[in-house]
Parts: sequence; structure tokens; C-alpha cells
Amino acid sequence: MTILAELAALYSRMPDLPRPGFSREAIGGEVVLAPDGTVVEMNVLGAPDEKGKLRARPMSVPAAIKRTAGINPNLFWDKSAYVLGVVVATGSDGKPLSDDLGNPLAGQSKRTAQEHEAFVTAHLALLAGSNVPGLVALRAFLGRWTWADFSESGHSVALLDQNLVFRLQGNAGFLHDLPEVAALLVDDAGEGEVCLVTGNSAPVARLHPSIKGVMGAQSSGASLVSFNELAYESHGKKQGDNAPVSEAAAFAYGTALNALLARGSGQTLRVGDATVVFWVDAATPKATISANVLFGMVLAPNPEDANTALNKLSGELTSIAKGLWQDAPGYDPKTRVFILGLAPNAARLSVRFWHPGRLQDLAGRIVRFWDELRIEPSPWIGKDGIERPPAAWRLLYDVAALGEAKNIPPLLGGALMRSVLTGADYPRILLSAVIGRLRVEGTPPDRFSDGRRAAIIRAVLTRNTTTEVPMALDETSEDPAYVLGRLFGAFTYAERSYADRGATIRDKYIGGASATPARIFPVLMKGYEHNRAGLAKAGGQKVGAGIKAEKAVAAILAKLPGGGNLPTSLPLEDQGRFFVGFYHQLSAFYQKAEDAIIDDTPDGEIDA
Repeated sequence: MTILAELAALYSRMPDLPRPGFSREAIGGEVVLAPDGTVVEMNVLGAPDEKGKLRARPMSVPAAIKRTAGINPNLFWDKSAYVLGVVVATGSDGKPLSDDLGNPLAGQSKRTAQEHEAFVTAHLALLAGSNVPGLVALRAFLGRWTWADFSESGHSVALLDQNLVFRLQGNAGFLHDLPEVAALLVDDAGEGEVCLVTGNSAPVARLHPSIKGVMGAQSSGASLVSFNELAYESHGKKQGDNAPVSEAAAFAYGTALNALLARGSGQTLRVGDATVVFWVDAATPKATISANVLFGMVLAPNPEDANTALNKLSGELTSIAKGLWQDAPGYDPKTRVFILGLAPNAARLSVRFWHPGRLQDLAGRIVRFWDELRIEPSPWIGKDGIERPPAAWRLLYDVAALGEAKNIPPLLGGALMRSVLTGADYPRILLSAVIGRLRVEGTPPDRFSDGRRAAIIRAVLTRNTTTEVPMALDETSEDPAYVLGRLFGAFTYAERSYADRGATIRDKYIGGASATPARIFPVLMKGYEHNRAGLAKAGGQKVGAGIKAEKAVAAILAKLPGGGNLPTSLPLEDQGRFFVGFYHQLSAFYQKAEDAIIDDTPDGEIDA
């Protein structure tokens, strides 16, 4: 109930949200009525988005009815099927019908007439005896309208299947905003119970609000709280009575959560298969805005925003973490931060993670996360030469086959966020997944993935083990796994310098070399000797590359302990050190400016 209580409290701090009894819905058009109920015009509402696609206008309307399979109309607004009794016509195959110009045709589906009849019946009963001009016009409209009037009057087919509202001719406001409508919507809810969220006695919500905007969930919305099977019920209680939450509290938490999830809120992002929302509680609106903007940049840095430079963000977070508020004057020391991860689960939502905490504590954990990911050369530098911190969600794509979101292990996103936000050890599956991709992929999909994966490995080993992992090339290290990784990097450089091959030693041997070095490295040494001899005979720049590789190999072999005896196998953590050494050594061969690693991939998957 803590999540619901914090969301309900957030609603009270957001004055622009719909008032009780109302919800924010996407409205696609308006029906303008004359006083006698005739239709003056029907207008499309909305505006094109950044891609030119027309998007409906968000509008506060009487709260949406929670529909399942039945017919149940909303009040004073609804889809064209309910309001006008008309939808896009479909053929026997279920596909939309269109005219010669490709425009959809108006028609009725199997139950459209029933939906419109339910809308008419509900409103005629509600409006009986009303003498308010707008409501009189609506009552007259419902008594005379037929679905065939839509096509005969030449109304825009863009209104079909859209949510519609009503307006009286000559008035700027909509009918649902009339004070008389608010009075009609008051419901005598009857007896109450003690609300588990507020502790007050109040009428209990039988059905909780639908939450929209969670990736993978039903587009019509899914429930965060629901009891729809006998197995979830007890003591004869039905639905919401099993966990009494007042209608007011249910409305408040649902409205606040839907606002966070709304397109353009700037407070939601994707982490694996989870949809994450975050919000803050600060002493003043200014401090609230500052903290929200800060965590937006922290959770999903914008590669085009100079304010997201790593040194700037890290410096600001470090000041907050140390309590140096004089160096962060725009923030409130008492600010609390809330991060909620949701994932779809049939018709319901599951909570993947929930992390409330102080801004100061979370700032320190984020700085620690970034410090553990530091590696040289940095894979987080953009085209403009500015290093930006990595977003936690971005790391997940480097463990997924083909770099696709659908291939990210389902529970990994939540486990990673839990580690970042609480300071707990990283999930071991993160290390095994990264090494697994390195073993099977061979040549990387892009020239930045090696750096990102080496950074992930270093972060896991730094936090989860007691052995130090170098941030940059450490030529003094005698750690066998790290040294063998360096040696494999030198062999790879020699091969690249000598000839371009379809299947490289990396493609064929990196998995075996990192797991069973004693078996693979003798084979690699023979290949290296062949490449070294070829470089010496080739002349030109290849001679220099051969000398460079030869010096590196000699120095690396001198660091192998035990007179060059190779370990028969390496455990998972040592395989990680192998890959870090490989990345460091191979990168060291390419230190010219034109070979520097520049990350031009987009970073910052946040809905702003």
C-alpha cells in the first residue's frame, strides 16, 4: 500500500490533474449542437506530432467507465460507436472498407447499434427534467440522431472510432465542463470502510482505475490492483472489498500514475521489459522541478544536451551525496525520490521494483555506479568530444542477442536497477550474459560495444569481488587472466595488421582462450609467429606494426607467473578480467586521434 499512498500524495501536489470524478482522455473530435439538438458541425480536435501524425487532444472528461466485455457508455463523451452509432465499415473479412479515393467508409459493426442505444438510454435518464440549454440540446440530439445522418451530412471520416465530446453552438466550453453536469455526476456511494491508504472511513472502490502507458500491457489499460478470480478472494468478499481502498484514494493514485506514464511527461523510461516512472517530493515547486530534471538526466542522459556532461552531472551529484548543499543551491536537502518499475502481466501490472529514498542517498549510489563503469578509453564520448554518463537501460542492450530489446533477459532490468539504486551487488547473470555475448559474437557489431561490455564487466567485478580491476591499461599487473587477455589482444593486433581474414582468431578462439587458455594459447602462438614473420617481410608500415606487436608480446609474456605455465581453465570472474585486459591492450595499439573511440549512438530512451 506504500506505493498507492505515495502516488495518492503525489496527486495532491499536482494541481493540473483532473479533479475527482474526471480522467484525462484522448479526445479526437467535437459535436457542435444547435439549441434544438441539430448538428451544426463536427470538428476534428488535435494536432500533428513531430512525425506529422494527427494526435488526439488530452482532455479532462468525466471518469472513464472500466469496460470488460459488456456494453457500458461513458457520460458526456465516448467513442463514435457510442456517441453517433457509427464506426469504420468493415467487410466480411474484417478489413476496413474504403472508397475510390482510399477514405474509410462509415458503417455499423455487429453491436454498434446496441452501444449507441445504451449511450442514448443512459443520457435520457440522466437529463430528464433538465432545463440547462446545453443539456436540453443534447437530449434533443439523442432523440433525433440516426447513424445514417453521418454520411449524408458529409462529416469527416477522421472522426470515426475517435472519442467525441459535445459543445453548444456559440459557447467556448464543452458540455461536460458545465457545473450542472458535475452535480449530475455525484454518486451516493453508500456505506464506507477504513481505507488502507488513508486510514479514513470512506466508500470503497469496487474496481480500481485502469493504468495506461505501460509497454506491453493492454492499450485500453491494465490494473495495478484487481481481484478477478476466486483464488484471490476471501471471507466472501468480492473484488475491491478484499483490500479496501477508498474511491477517492483509488482515483488519486490512478490519476497520478497515468499522468506520469502519459506521453511527453518526461518522467518515464524503459528499462528492459519494465516501464519506469520516477517522481520527487520536495519542499518547494522550484526544488521539485530541479530534482525531476536532474533525475531525468541521470536515468537517461540526452546525448545532445551539454548539461548531461559526465563531469558536470557527477560533480553535482557528488555535492548532493556529501551534503554540500551550498554547491547545489537549487536542491532541497529533505527531497525524497521515488522510482517505480512496472511490467505487464495479462490484464494486470506487476511491480518489478520500487525504490523510495532520499535524494542524497540515491545521488551517492548513482555516482558509485558511474565510477565503477569508468574505463579507458571511454566508450561514452560523443561526437562533440564530451563524455556523458551511461544510462542503466543502455547497458542491457549489450547483453541481448542482436542488441534487440526482446532478447534482454526478462528479470535482468529490474535486478540491475535494484543494484544501481540500493547499492547491492550486481546480479551475477549480468556478468555471465556479457561474457556469453562476447564468446558467441566474435567480431563485435560496432566499434563501441567492446568498451561498453568491458565497462560492465569492470563494474560487476569491482563491486562484487575484492580484487581490483584496472580502469586503464595496467602494464604492471601480474593477474594471470588479465595478462592473458592482453596477450590475446596483441595477437589480434598482429593478425589485423598482417591481413584481413574472413574468420579471425577472435571469431574462432576468444571463447576457448578465455575459458581454457592452456589448450588454446599454444595454437595461437603458432599463428602469431606466422603473422609476425609475414609483417617483417611485407615492408612499409607493416614492418612497424610487427615490431610494435613483438615488443608488446615480449613484455606481456614476461608478466606471466610460474615460468609461463598457463592455467587449464578460468572461472567466470577471471574470464571477465581476461576481456578487460583484451580491451585495454588492443585499444592501446590504436591511440591516434583518428582512431579514438567516438560514440555516435543515441543514448537516452526517455519519454520527454
